[in-house]
Amino acid sequence: MTSRRAGRYGTLLSVVLALLLAMALAACSGGGDPGGEGTPGSLLGRAVESEPTQEAGEPEPTREGILGIGSQSTAEPETTDEPTAAECRPLASGPTSAETDREALAAFYNATDGPNWRNNDNWLSDTPLGEWHGVATDDDGRVTVLRLEENGLSGEIPPEVGSLANLEWLLLKENDLSGEIPSELGSLANLKVLRLEEIKLSGEIPPELCNLANLESLDLYYNDLSGEIPPELGDLGSLQSLNLSANELSGELPSELGSLANLESLDLTGNELSGEIPPELGNLANLRVLNLRINNLSGEIPPELGSLANLEWLELDYNELSGEIPPELENLALTTLWSVGLEGNQFSGCISDLLRDRGGYDGEIPVCTVEEHPGDTEALIALYEATGGPGWQRSDNWLSWDPIGEWHGVSVDANGRVVALSLGSLRGELPPEIGNLANLRVLRIPNNSVEIPPELGNLANLEVLDLTDNYWSEGLPPELGNLANLRQLYLDGALFPRGEIPPWLGNLANLEVLELSSAVWSGEIPPELGNLANLRVLNLYQNDLTGEIPPELGNLANLRVLHLGNNLLSGEIPPELGNLANLTVLNLGHDSEWSDKNQLSGELPPELGNLANLEWLNLKDNDLSGELPPELGNLANLGRLNLVGNQLSGCVPSSLEGRLGISLLGNLPYC
Repeated sequence: MTSRRAGRYGTLLSVVLALLLAMALAACSGGGDPGGEGTPGSLLGRAVESEPTQEAGEPEPTREGILGIGSQSTAEPETTDEPTAAECRPLASGPTSAETDREALAAFYNATDGPNWRNNDNWLSDTPLGEWHGVATDDDGRVTVLRLEENGLSGEIPPEVGSLANLEWLLLKENDLSGEIPSELGSLANLKVLRLEEIKLSGEIPPELCNLANLESLDLYYNDLSGEIPPELGDLGSLQSLNLSANELSGELPSELGSLANLESLDLTGNELSGEIPPELGNLANLRVLNLRINNLSGEIPPELGSLANLEWLELDYNELSGEIPPELENLALTTLWSVGLEGNQFSGCISDLLRDRGGYDGEIPVCTVEEHPGDTEALIALYEATGGPGWQRSDNWLSWDPIGEWHGVSVDANGRVVALSLGSLRGELPPEIGNLANLRVLRIPNNSVEIPPELGNLANLEVLDLTDNYWSEGLPPELGNLANLRQLYLDGALFPRGEIPPWLGNLANLEVLELSSAVWSGEIPPELGNLANLRVLNLYQNDLTGEIPPELGNLANLRVLHLGNNLLSGEIPPELGNLANLTVLNLGHDSEWSDKNQLSGELPPELGNLANLEWLNLKDNDLSGELPPELGNLANLGRLNLVGNQLSGCVPSSLEGRLGISLLGNLPYC
């Protein structure tokens, strides 16, 4: 019996003895009201509340089970407002003001050897706090940014920092700070970015950080942190990036991290984590990077990771993982997954050609052998003959007796069916036989000169179609509108006239990426593109597009990148763009003397201030006028703003001062 389990049963025995003693006392005194003070019910209630959390897989003991009295006991335990071990405990905080902010900064200065900082301009002076080096404030003079990276700080982070109630950014990376992370940082309810990497912190990660409900980025890498990862971090619902790499963290990976619905990057490299990879990580629908390499993780790779439809990097190297590589990873390798690390483990079975090509090859694992399908082979032979195969830059093994999975640019699944083609140097026409590759999911033929046959519309399983930098004389066949499973479409590049953007693209309901940049598409932007509810990237940059921006684009609730710069667009910016709550990049401007300029006019819609996740806003060289709306001051994540070449007046909200890495404000002052 483990010490942990022995402790639990010792606690249960104490519960029974305490309850029996209470029952005896109650009998001597004539009993009492059920559940009242001094009754068995209330004593048991308090005892059970102090019981440690049960191990996974073990049923929690009930009052009846402990006592063996069935349903005879009807008294219920007292309720309590105290959270369980994995719940987030709220922190009490007192009233704060601009004056308490000044006091907190003074305490920070004194605790971190302020006189010897590389830059301490205006610190401890009577000037407004926003003029102190590395400090930004809001309109009320409250501190919103404390940014002192690589500034020669030493000593420990004082707890007074936790009283900066309006703080949104705390960046102290690459200093000589030491000591533990103050638990008082959990009081910073407005904090969005916390970067404490490379500063020699030690001790455990305080679970109080779970109170940071608005936190989007948490970077604690390259420190000396130890102990377990607090499961309470699973309450950080706004978190997009979590980097705890290069520490000395131990214990199991908390399954609660699978609750971080907005997480895009999870990096735990170079710790001492053990146990199995929790299958709950498969719930992280927005995850793009999962890096667990160089730990002591064991068990099998959970097949649930195959549900991570946006995953691009999966690094599991140098752990103690075993079992067979789940076939679910094959699906990711066909679409989003570009890098997978599997080396330094104890896997059994075999590895597919596809995963091997993604960098996951482990020399100790044999490559899987599969049977071939004549129909797929015939389609490949037709492709070779119709597109000048002998003149390809690479045609390794084509038309040989080697398995088709070993032909250059061909990937097959575990059943030997062709699932991906990636080829260059093609000339001529894609043969109609290509439409017979029923299992094809990825077709990449960039930098070629080929005509597109309507038979491509037969590829019902196609998810990625990449025709970047291609030249074709005919228009796109409308049959491509039948590709119901298409998620990524790349038709950018080559600078050849393309004609108008076909409205039927709006029928591709599963489309997530639409790249039509640098290809001289003309005409107006089809409003039908507003039907693409799953679209994350819309890139129409550097074309000859005219007319107004369709307000229907404001329906793209999942959109993160909208590039419309270097075109000939006119009219006003539709206020509906303010509905794009997930948008991080909005480019409506101009950045090349060789390209067209948009001619957007009118005032900036104040609704743009609703784009809480916006990081880059380019409005350069338009005909915009009027005062800059103060609502832009709400863009807490904005890091780049270009207003040059317009007729805007007014001032830039002071809350943006100190945040804009590249300020191109067109002579507008800060408010």
